[in-house]
Amino acid sequence: MMDVGILKQSIDDILECMPHKPFLCLPLSALLYVDLRDNHEIDARLVTGDLSFEDEVIFKQDFRITEVGDGFRTWAGHAWVKVGDLICDLSIFRTIYSTSFTKTCKLRLIEKFGLGRGCLVGTSAQMQGVRLNYKLTDILTDEMAMGVIKGIPQLLADSKTND
Repeated sequence: MMDVGILKQSIDDILECMPHKPFLCLPLSALLYVDLRDNHEIDARLVTGDLSFEDEVIFKQDFRITEVGDGFRTWAGHAWVKVGDLICDLSIFRTIYSTSFTKTCKLRLIEKFGLGRGCLVGTSAQMQGVRLNYKLTDILTDEMAMGVIKGIPQLLADSKTND
């Protein structure tokens, strides 16, 4: 059985060390995934896919990352960490609270969850109960996670969003 205290502490540490910017789901999730696996020997999965709320698509992954190869493609999906049946989404609130997030469901999401939230953790059933649908497309490899983590300094340097 997974120690929820370890999961909470790992999430808190990552959110504290990363700048408060929207749309950083992949780097935040990669950091959590590597920390849980390497430092706590927790069987986690770094996953990507689609996210929708009610009937509105928030993020849509239109290709499989694991099949891209050496080419470059712009990715529009979402990333989160799975630990057993738990979905750990470290970026959703940083994104929806941002002025850069302009989906029509923004106000409904804020009404449902409130302001000042750090991350969202719950089972698939709990997520569906609040009408969030996480649809898995890819499970990324350790090598992919490390590649994302190695690219974080450049990503943050290039980031022009200050939300």
